[in-house]
Amino acid sequence: MAITNALRRRLALDRIRDQPARLLWLGLTALGLAFLIATILPPNGYDALAYWIVDPQDPYARVGVDLEGKDQGAFRYAPVMALPPFALLPWPVFRYAWMGLQLAALWYIGRRWALALLVFTPVWLDLVYANINILLAATVVAGFRHPWVWSFALLTKVTPGIGVLWFAVRREWRSLALIVGAVALLGLASLPFVGVEAWRDWVLVLGSSSGMPSPTGTLPIPVLPRLVLAAIIVTWGALSDRKWTVAVAVTIAMPTLWPIAFAPVIAAFPFVRARLSARAT
Repeated sequence: MAITNALRRRLALDRIRDQPARLLWLGLTALGLAFLIATILPPNGYDALAYWIVDPQDPYARVGVDLEGKDQGAFRYAPVMALPPFALLPWPVFRYAWMGLQLAALWYIGRRWALALLVFTPVWLDLVYANINILLAATVVAGFRHPWVWSFALLTKVTPGIGVLWFAVRREWRSLALIVGAVALLGLASLPFVGVEAWRDWVLVLGSSSGMPSPTGTLPIPVLPRLVLAAIIVTWGALSDRKWTVAVAVTIAMPTLWPIAFAPVIAAFPFVRARLSARAT
């Protein structure tokens, strides 16, 4: 009887202790739902236009001379990423399908806190503009269990691939081999469709983009020192088994620090939450 009463008191205390977290979840989820409704009503999808209209035979035809947004629809990712036939879908269908993919990635990261994460402005902006930063965050989370998914980061924005340093520091050579193998396999598989020239052009696009001045509205911090800092953070995290550091490093290493570029930091959420839960038990 005494044990039963003690257990009941413990459960009651746990409920009281969990009450602030539940109230926070309810409030942020309601606010996030409002953000989502606001996104659905006037779908912008500015960035997704590049994925929809890209020509696999000449993927970099729309790349201009700056990053200010004057070259709308410019595609800057690896040629293999231009192969999915998105243009077969009507634009509204593609736009909402892309949003669905982003929301699925958000759920994968945050689970029941997914809508609450929309309150973080860069995440909401990523949903509005239909970029890939939420997908990069999901890559970080999934990459520990399925290392090959890091090929997505390396074949799109490239510099966030600094996160693979985690496996090198921890001498997880099999994971590194899976990442290299996935990139190589995708590259080879794309050659019959895009040719070697498209890969050469991509390297030229990356080189020209890195030499451009920082656009208006960004933090004008060059990518090289940020990559060094990101590498230090990943190394420390790998040595101390802090997975959340990879999310921070990936965010720091983004090619351009627009407000939207801070969205990948939400990949730290499940790891920080797991650490806090472990300490509480």
